[in-house]
Amino acid sequence: MRHPHILITVALLLASGSATAGIPRTQAQKTIEEICAREPLRSALVGVLAVRADGDTLAAVNFRTRMVPASNVKLLTTGMALHTLGADYRFETKLAYSGTLEDGVLKGDLYILGGGDPTTGARSEHADGLGKTLTSWTELLTAAGIRCIEGRILGDPRHFAEATPQNLGWTLDDLGCNYGAGPTGLNFFENAQNIYITPGRAGMAPSYRVQYPETPWMRYANDAVTGAARSSNSLYYINSVLAPVGQIAGSFPIDRRGYTLECSNAFASYTCAYYFRNHLQASGIEVKGGYGDITLKGEVRTDLTPGAPLTKAMPADSLTLLGGALSPTLALIVSDTNRDSDNFYAETLLKTLAMREGLTARQDDCQKAAETLMRRMGLRTDGACQQWDGSGLSRKNYVSPAFFVRFLRKMMTLPVWQPFFDSLPVPGEKGTLEDRFPKAAPEDRARFHMKTGSMNGVRCFSGYILSADGDPKHTIVFSLLVNNCPAPSFLLVPAMDGIMEALAAENGAL
Repeated sequence: MRHPHILITVALLLASGSATAGIPRTQAQKTIEEICAREPLRSALVGVLAVRADGDTLAAVNFRTRMVPASNVKLLTTGMALHTLGADYRFETKLAYSGTLEDGVLKGDLYILGGGDPTTGARSEHADGLGKTLTSWTELLTAAGIRCIEGRILGDPRHFAEATPQNLGWTLDDLGCNYGAGPTGLNFFENAQNIYITPGRAGMAPSYRVQYPETPWMRYANDAVTGAARSSNSLYYINSVLAPVGQIAGSFPIDRRGYTLECSNAFASYTCAYYFRNHLQASGIEVKGGYGDITLKGEVRTDLTPGAPLTKAMPADSLTLLGGALSPTLALIVSDTNRDSDNFYAETLLKTLAMREGLTARQDDCQKAAETLMRRMGLRTDGACQQWDGSGLSRKNYVSPAFFVRFLRKMMTLPVWQPFFDSLPVPGEKGTLEDRFPKAAPEDRARFHMKTGSMNGVRCFSGYILSADGDPKHTIVFSLLVNNCPAPSFLLVPAMDGIMEALAAENGAL
């Protein structure tokens, strides 16, 4: 349920007025203080700020304290991306070749020049299917009259010229997971890989099978064990860009059914070239030279084995361009980012913003770009916001509830407000809030538009609560951050829902 006419009015109100966050004397403040005085929040750090559009502060608890916000950071990244790049921005992947084209035969290599598109082969709602993407690339060759390629298909990720795709603030146990995959200039399936695990005999290694994508160059060290019945699943995966080797380790319970271990893929551009080569062959275009990728030093790799011989790649600007293919619009990418809490998309957006600022895609330049763009939006970060990555996976992110509220209010005044608002999850709809407030009426669930954030000991919600009476002056902008609370979800959900219900009661009870 969307309310564009209401939201425009709210934006005008917020642009012209300001709210001070003293200690309010509202029923919401009283209820929140009572909830925070009981477990599981009593021993946690809780920060809350909720401001109504008419200027009233409804709740304020530790609102200036900088806290780990988890995926609430995606609000900042997607908002800055929309504001800076525009809702209609698209990533472009280009095809170009070296050598010459003679009578339908390409006497050279075909380069897939990545432009940072995070949606290539991705599973998200608005991404084109892999078949559609590869077919559109093939049509560029067909239009040029290419029937045979004597050289190689080369995946070129040099658009993001950095040695470590993942953020330096992420922990080791995240790096092998699909949500810990870092973007490169040329991506594939969000640089992830699925491995199917089934238990073995007690104390022996479980069985594994690579599901998708195929990576025939990889070797896997299976150092995991099959644990006792009803034991925990502690499987993890370790890999590196340095060699085509992955390690499966941890324990998998003997009484558990088959399980998909969702991992990261350190050789995404190589994988992309492999799949496109196969697609061309199946489409009747012969590729005689195989496939490979380009290193950041500009060297062609057709063998990922450390020490294998390398040859010099051609500079991208020296190639003959065949054409390009565009990603979905940024508005759609942002929608997938926030609704599914997609780390990979968010990291790509921050790297793209850094490059738009004339910087590199390295972590330090990404952080510098975020600070610059915030200030350009009129938002001072001093003492309120340290954005370390684009997704919130790093525990080096520190943001106060007050800063989130300032940022969310600022977004309401910008031309890209509507796509930003539309990207936020809503209880009962597809996304991270699909199962939230299951007993509430649909019209009441539709009043919440907010981003989730969670990691071990961290639970967060920031966003908007629309008024039940439709009055834009009663719309609530809020941020609820909880740190140092490793309580299980069945204990934490009632407490946090109680806080949000108390806020919602200030402009119409659930």
